[in-house]
Amino acid sequence: MRSVEVNHSQVHILGVVKGLVSEEEKVGSAVARLSPDAIGLSVSKEQLAALRSRDVWDDYELSPLEKAYATLMKEFGEVKVPSPAFVKALELGESSGLPVIPIDMNDLDYTEAYCKKVGAMDLVREGAFSKSVKRRKFDGESPESLAIDWDRRVNKAKGFRELEAERERHMAQALVKMCSRYRNVLALVDCERAEGVARRMDKS
Repeated sequence: MRSVEVNHSQVHILGVVKGLVSEEEKVGSAVARLSPDAIGLSVSKEQLAALRSRDVWDDYELSPLEKAYATLMKEFGEVKVPSPAFVKALELGESSGLPVIPIDMNDLDYTEAYCKKVGAMDLVREGAFSKSVKRRKFDGESPESLAIDWDRRVNKAKGFRELEAERERHMAQALVKMCSRYRNVLALVDCERAEGVARRMDKS
């Protein structure tokens, strides 16, 4: 976990692994230990609304890439959708009255950034990766190393790298903004984006 001070506020950035049920324990321990004033999640406002609506969880259909990721991650334990780390954070927030705030780009901003940065050749490269993913080997030393290696390969094309960098900038700015209101913030960020978000906050 990285801690960053912004305007006399502390932001504790905890990298979490998407989908892995055992991450719930990590989140519970962090909330108990840090007693944050608010929790930031690396989800959009639309995704947070979906997290709050349990009746729609079963409607989510995984893409082929997401299915491949889930299959690999099952080597480390049970995998669920939506991401258990975020579900646990929302449950803890609701039970204790902690604000839970989305820090990722909303759907409209993401779509605009995607259209601006991702070109035809980026999509061709992504398609080639999708077709060959079952034949590839990934770093399986830990769930975190697997998630980071997966992200590195999925976003190998320049357009996708720039898109993820834009997400990191947005999340860093959102956390800085939270510091104008809260003194002790716990930010749960997908582990593959956590270091980038912390680095950008250090420069703010």
